Amino acid sequence: IVMVQRPDSTEYDGMPRSAIATGLVDYELPPAEMPAQIIAYVTRAFGKPKRSSSPPEPTAENALKKVFIVLRDQTGHDFSQYKLSTVQRRIERRMAVHKIETIDAYVKHLQQTTVEVDALFRDLLIGVTSFFRDPEAFAVLESLVIPRLFEGKPVGAAIRVWSPGCSTGEEAYSIAILLQEHLEAQKQSFNVQVFATDIDSRAIVAARAGIYPPSIASDVSPERLERFFVPEPDNADGSPGGYRIRKGIRDLIVFSEQDVIKDPPFSKLDLISCRNLLIYMGGELQKKLIPLFHYALNPSGFLFQGTSET
Repeated sequence: IVMVQRPDSTEYDGMPRSAIATGLVDYELPPAEMPAQIIAYVTRAFGKPKRSSSPPEPTAENALKKVFIVLRDQTGHDFSQYKLSTVQRRIERRMAVHKIETIDAYVKHLQQTTVEVDALFRDLLIGVTSFFRDPEAFAVLESLVIPRLFEGKPVGAAIRVWSPGCSTGEEAYSIAILLQEHLEAQKQSFNVQVFATDIDSRAIVAARAGIYPPSIASDVSPERLERFFVPEPDNADGSPGGYRIRKGIRDLIVFSEQDVIKDPPFSKLDLISCRNLLIYMGGELQKKLIPLFHYALNPSGFLFQGTSET
């Protein structure tokens, strides 16, 4: 859970307001009320036997169907083919946040509360990402894959890359940085196009802005920070302002809202970076997406996946 001090109870409110602006905060509380809320959450979330791995009971299955219907009606997205274990964990987290004991009670809460549908939707997206995530994998991409994208292509040809499920853009920018470094090393001109898509409109807005916290310095080398980012001014409370991606890298990428499950794919691609997305989807959905990626790629194209994906 994410708990933030209520801004009106602070001396300097820059940090809590920044956290609240992400849309990921579960509780805004004065400090004196935080311990009780933590204890209540822990008691609800962990004070009961663990759920068995057996299929859900019929009543729970019906409740899940209702959850999927509410989500589809309000967000336009269908989660019914996502892995049940993932969906159940996210629902249980929301139930614990609201201290709701049964799935049926949660369904009623969901049906009556538009804000909660949006909150569950964002929980299901699990937008975990970072720059150059899994450095060893990115090292292989940089040394073995990126050069081959340009092999045999005439100067000025298009290099097309797609990053579905791009979240707030860190992965797409990481790939764009590798492509730009290769272009500079080759001293030749190519038309590099990176398409980065996600179903989360808020994430796409953040990705387009290209502003990231100071903590990215742990994932991005000092040399790359200097070459590809501009420091942002400090915040009003004196805390560091973070970094903004430079225009040269930003201009390589087109960010758009898109649902990989139902919207048409891009085509004639040299690289698809779809990392840690398929692990949340059921087998039938995976079987649908792999042929789609195969169609979208050029014959010599690459599919870059996460370390947990076989």
